[in-house]
Amino acid sequence: MRTVMSGTGFHSLRLSREKLLLISGVVTAVMLVPGCSGSDGNGEAGVDSLDRPTGTVDKAESGSGDGADAEVDDPEAGRPQLRMDTSAVEEVRMSQGYFRCLKEHGVKVGKMGSKLEGGDPELLAWPSGNMAVDHPEAEKKCLGKKPLQPPETDPKRNPNYMGDYADWIGCMNKKGFKVDPLPNGEGWNYKPGATPPRNADQIQQECMIEAFSE
Repeated sequence: MRTVMSGTGFHSLRLSREKLLLISGVVTAVMLVPGCSGSDGNGEAGVDSLDRPTGTVDKAESGSGDGADAEVDDPEAGRPQLRMDTSAVEEVRMSQGYFRCLKEHGVKVGKMGSKLEGGDPELLAWPSGNMAVDHPEAEKKCLGKKPLQPPETDPKRNPNYMGDYADWIGCMNKKGFKVDPLPNGEGWNYKPGATPPRNADQIQQECMIEAFSE
């Protein structure tokens, strides 16, 4: 997972919305995990419908089972699957198994407290830093519990990704969230002098659903 590069205004599309909420205190971004994630591992083209269920959460939330510690053929098997309309509270809940696993492997993980409106303050929160870089062994052990990002936002599964990405950026700008796209489609920068609107989270999610839905 990439971090926000301080001083540049850069935000990666691979950054979880809760993590950005904690870092910026202003914007809650719906981003993708390393490799643009969401791949189902079978190489099939196309994207899943927005109507598909939010995903299995019992294994991830309970912390039971072998999770990422088990040797499996498909590294994404059993991972909770997020949808584009998954709320921030739902994503945090679905990530509890992952957070607990990181904590068990030595990563400092705090609680949400009052940082997530509508969420249980006792829920574990996104740890700071880049897990793949700062805690590679823990990330490797816990990856099987980490929620997969929406498949529609995965370039490997969406052959129209760059066009949809351009529509997403255009929609945000049209609604007052002023950003400049990166040419590789992996993130964006705030426009010079731009201030994110109070409803930036709502704008990003609405525009993402509008742009990436068939």
